[in-house]
Amino acid sequence: MRSQWRQDWKIVQQWLAAVTLCVCLLPTSGYSQPYTPQHDSDVVDTLPSGALTYQDRVIFQPQHKPPFDQISPKIHALLSIAYNQGDPRAVGQAEALLAPYLADQSPETLYLHAAILQSKHEFEAAKSTLQTLLKKTPNQPDSILMMASINLVQGHFAESRQNCDGIRDIGLMVLRLACLAEVDDMTGQITQSLQVLHTLTTINNGLTPDQSQWLYLILADIALRTHDAKLADSTIKHLDLNKAPSLTAQADWLIAQQNWASCIQSLSTHRENDALLLRLTTCEVRSHDPQAQDDLALLGARMQLWQLRGDSSHQREQALYALLNNTDPQVTLAIARSNWTRQKETADLQIYTEAAIHAHSLYDLHLIQAWIIENHFEYPELTRQLTLALKAAHA
Repeated sequence: MRSQWRQDWKIVQQWLAAVTLCVCLLPTSGYSQPYTPQHDSDVVDTLPSGALTYQDRVIFQPQHKPPFDQISPKIHALLSIAYNQGDPRAVGQAEALLAPYLADQSPETLYLHAAILQSKHEFEAAKSTLQTLLKKTPNQPDSILMMASINLVQGHFAESRQNCDGIRDIGLMVLRLACLAEVDDMTGQITQSLQVLHTLTTINNGLTPDQSQWLYLILADIALRTHDAKLADSTIKHLDLNKAPSLTAQADWLIAQQNWASCIQSLSTHRENDALLLRLTTCEVRSHDPQAQDDLALLGARMQLWQLRGDSSHQREQALYALLNNTDPQVTLAIARSNWTRQKETADLQIYTEAAIHAHSLYDLHLIQAWIIENHFEYPELTRQLTLALKAAHA
């Protein structure tokens, strides 16, 4: 018991050190003095609903190792918090809860381990874990869909399509079609993808709320790339704007329309989420909002914390921050290029292209152009900007 208390106290010390560092890194202008609690009952921070509490830690101490069916729902809930609220603490808590059971190598522990690795952007490790799981339990649909999603993020479109085709259960054809539509969307078949997605959202055949949101997020990405205001309006009204991925999609559309005021209004209470804070700050900087400098400073503190932790999973955010903060173009480009080697979603391509144009890098501009041509990726406005930058460089 005494050993466990020492471990708990060490965790508390690490947490306090991180909080102290974060406070120290914040600028003094615009912020009050550091808050020191005077009583045990003083509130220092409020955890999101569903987060792991001290009582949970007492119940779920590793040496107790209660049956996994008591722990599994909590891990699922924490991963849902991490995705929907963008709270990285929830991933760490889920990882700590799962750790005592990893040696069991049961299908569910393997699946949850893969989900945690995916959340941390450790994509190759997640895929390896999923491969182990699928050897034990072939044709497990959730694992196949996760594998397809990871391959899609990495730009391995043929592999992602093959994963989607691996869903054979007739009762899951809606998921198979949605999975394939997402690959089509990225590989020059937007029209076909739209037709399928519109059909699936209309019939809504047995989809869970999360699965329905997945379809609308795909549609939001298509609307952004095709500059389709009608599609954007009809899609955003179906998004759950209490969740970070939906708020992100809405903000990306507003930024593309240069609707800075609406973007700021929708995100002004979401500074705790790094991706949303970046988009909020983008709108503030572009509109010369007086809050922009304070939020840039707050972002700078967050970036320093990532660097101190050796966290390389937020390179997309680091590159966007570098662009906003007018960091040296070559440094910004190096971050954006490194991020591009890891993941290839629409936002990654946008940031990489902007960084390459800003740095006047013919090498990177040609690399981006070749990727777009090879994959038949459809994004007319970005392609136009790329073509103009290449013409200007060769003039």
